[in-house]
Amino acid sequence: MDIVYHHHGEFHMPSQVLEKHAPSLGFADFTHPAVQLVFVKHLDYDGFDSMHGHGFAFFKSRNGFWHIPFKTHKYVKSQHPDIIIVEGLLFPFQLIWLKWMLGKNIRIIAQHHGEKPFSGIKGLLQKMADRYINAYLFTSAKNASAWINNKIISNPGKCKEVLEASTHFRRIKKSVARSGLGISGAFNFLWVGRLNKNKDPLTVLTAFRKYCLYHPGAKLYMIYREDVMLEEIKTKISQHIILQEAVRLVGKQEHEELIAWYSAIDFYISGSREEGSGYALLEAMACGCIPVITSIPSFIKITENGKYGFLYPPGDTESLTQVLENLSAVDIDTERTRIEDYFQEKLSFKSIAENLNQVFAQLKSDRTLPQISSIG
Repeated sequence: MDIVYHHHGEFHMPSQVLEKHAPSLGFADFTHPAVQLVFVKHLDYDGFDSMHGHGFAFFKSRNGFWHIPFKTHKYVKSQHPDIIIVEGLLFPFQLIWLKWMLGKNIRIIAQHHGEKPFSGIKGLLQKMADRYINAYLFTSAKNASAWINNKIISNPGKCKEVLEASTHFRRIKKSVARSGLGISGAFNFLWVGRLNKNKDPLTVLTAFRKYCLYHPGAKLYMIYREDVMLEEIKTKISQHIILQEAVRLVGKQEHEELIAWYSAIDFYISGSREEGSGYALLEAMACGCIPVITSIPSFIKITENGKYGFLYPPGDTESLTQVLENLSAVDIDTERTRIEDYFQEKLSFKSIAENLNQVFAQLKSDRTLPQISSIG
């Protein structure tokens, strides 16, 4: 069973929460045929449904740290699951109650989604919850370091490397995508992400300005929803004629429209300082867009330490400028195909399912494959 405790009170229909959680649901179609999956979600709706052979249960709740969704737990117990995946590490109190309610035979997997350890009494509860967690899933084992160093995870051997998400995106013909978006030229770069300090757009803009001094035809297209730093970025661009000519602030785009952008533009660029995974990076790679990204644990894991992309230290303008300079030697068409093929082999929903099946096999009983429930 797969459980998401977070309550999306802004959603009133199952389709809304399922659309939001789509990047973490696609693996279900590739799990072992003997594994029965049930997904439990919380929103402003109560009800049950079945889609693609998988069960979905929806409950109303709230996000209080101490709130126990007894109705949800009663349903979970009625399903007699063997293994439960709890999505996220921010609900230790609920996880402890769930374990107490279901008994010693239940096995629990906790999936990390970029959360950081709590301190104080909440941190103590995370340590208590660790006693009842049989395995943790992290995009990169290095993402578990803070949890291990804070002695919340007592046994590092419980940490498994499994992607938290993937995408159904597939590349469309480059010429068609470029024509539709009005994009031309050889060295085009795409930013997809929030405009905030963690995403660090200023480092990217500073390096890109230096790069454009010697590559005046290069363009940077910036797609974003959250625009906390937008005015700061506009000021930065206005101060440099090179950036005024090279940078286009595209703004918000519908999610499906990103396929054309990733297909039309050769390089995906990011300045992220921390990420639990990297949704935009995965989408870009699915479409063969070449990553130019920071050397943070999740990105290192996703790109096999830069084997399928180009890495630079977070916040390091000079290193990023040098990486950009080196791109002139890249055979773009070959590299795009290589990255797209690698995505299908190692980063797709099918690959996630294969990795999960291995974890399930380690935890299953000797006699039968488990019924899996996921709560998030």
